[in-house]
Amino acid sequence: MIHPKRLILFFASLFLGTMVSAQIKQDSLSDLKTLNPEQQFQDNFYEALKQKGLENYTKAIDALINCSKLYPERAVVYFQLGDLYYKTKAFSRAESNLQKAILLDENNFWYKEKLYQLYVHNEDYDKAITALKPLLSKHQAFQEELVHLNMSAGHYETALKQIEKLDAQYGYTSERDQLRINIYLQTGNQIDHLQFLKKRLRQAPENAQHFLNIIYTLSQYGLRDEAFATAEAFLKSHPQSHIVHVALYKFYLADKAYDKAINSMKIVTSSNVLAPHIKVKVLSDFLQFVKENPAYKSVLAEVEPAASLEVSNRSNLEWAAYYNEMKKPFKALGFYEKELLQTPENLALIQTIANLYLETKQHERAVDFTLKQLEFFPTQIALYLVYGRAQFHLQRWDAALEWLEIGLDYIFEDNETAKAYYILMADLYTKKNNIAKAKTFANKAKAINKE
Repeated sequence: MIHPKRLILFFASLFLGTMVSAQIKQDSLSDLKTLNPEQQFQDNFYEALKQKGLENYTKAIDALINCSKLYPERAVVYFQLGDLYYKTKAFSRAESNLQKAILLDENNFWYKEKLYQLYVHNEDYDKAITALKPLLSKHQAFQEELVHLNMSAGHYETALKQIEKLDAQYGYTSERDQLRINIYLQTGNQIDHLQFLKKRLRQAPENAQHFLNIIYTLSQYGLRDEAFATAEAFLKSHPQSHIVHVALYKFYLADKAYDKAINSMKIVTSSNVLAPHIKVKVLSDFLQFVKENPAYKSVLAEVEPAASLEVSNRSNLEWAAYYNEMKKPFKALGFYEKELLQTPENLALIQTIANLYLETKQHERAVDFTLKQLEFFPTQIALYLVYGRAQFHLQRWDAALEWLEIGLDYIFEDNETAKAYYILMADLYTKKNNIAKAKTFANKAKAINKE
């Protein structure tokens, strides 16, 4: 049975607890009511920024909507809403909120730039152009961007006028010239294109690139004879020019005037005034020409590229192949070694370098190199073979045989490499006076011949 006093105490504590809870709730509601609108705005705005930073965009948007209800005239709220709607890909809402922000604060650069970025992102180029115009006075980059926008919108004449304006205000740039050329090509405006290039040459005749541009463009339009005549006229007026031969060699090759073509290519590749990328292109064409016309192979050996070429954008492997073709293995080896630093696991490259050490009689380097590589490629019999040959030339028969015996376990098929391997072992055992073993390996080599 429960004692009456205990019941009294229980109900008293329950009543008091209820009273305290009710008082706390009442106090909390009173606190909320005492917050003025500015404090509520600040709380909601900072909450929005916090949630935005946490990428809780929905909560951030809700807090900002509360802000807009408290102070509907504050532009920053709509800017933040526009940015959040942009992030959540609600682009129409982003647009309307950014427009409202700009309406409330017409001088704010950031609001206008954000609206512009929105239109560019949506590839709405006409609206982007309209949004960009108020920003043009802020920075030259916006004026340059206007050209791209007009081109993207198909307003080519307007784009050309903007280019003219920029050229007059800031001077010519190669990037802007290229945009102009792109417009001429897209619109098929051949006459204006050629007039523009000739104008550039007249304005800066010392700039050889302008001359090349004319030659190339005439050729692209199928005006081959005019291009050739222009190149020859340029050579007549500039007999010491190197750049003219960049154009002439192509015409000479096409006309099968090979001696003239070779002379032009030699001038270009040995030049110390032409840009490396130009010489590399001609050098590549020279190699291709020799491959197609083997009778001129001896001419290749006479060509000595300028030192500046070797630091051009041509790859190490391309240079190595070039010097191999010219029978300059030491030069080729240097470029192969550079390439190996970039691709240390390239097995074909490793084997090429190892064989070049043998070819150039660098036997000690061949030994050291193959031993190091065999740590990573222990099953490659081609490396054992190079090692064995290098040691053979150094007259270290035992060292050669020690490793060649190990490599025997990795001969999985009878091919030319295996045959060379057995012949080398036969020669080594002959040097060691072990005639029986020498005969065994010689017979293995012969068996491959019979197959």
